[in-house]
Amino acid sequence: MTEILVIIAIALAIFMLPRLTGKRVEKGGGGIRGISKMNGWVRLAVMASILWPAIVAFFTKPWNNHWPMFFYVGMGPVVLLWGVFWVFSGFRKGGKNP
Repeated sequence: MTEILVIIAIALAIFMLPRLTGKRVEKGGGGIRGISKMNGWVRLAVMASILWPAIVAFFTKPWNNHWPMFFYVGMGPVVLLWGVFWVFSGFRKGGKNP
């Protein structure tokens, strides 16, 4: 179970830290402002991204050598949906570099 939480923490760090540090450099501080600007749908997606792998881990028990099933069913949809969100948010910004 600890390994799963470490994987989730690493995934969140990969997605959230660049945004937080980028906002802090541009505005000169106030890293919490980037989090408070998230709308309800993004907050729901973040919560689902945390809960889905945890629920799948409960049922598949990856610590009993079921890692491939956990990665396909638990982490696969999360990575796929956040990747799609990332691509579409890039198109929505109109190709401007942040």
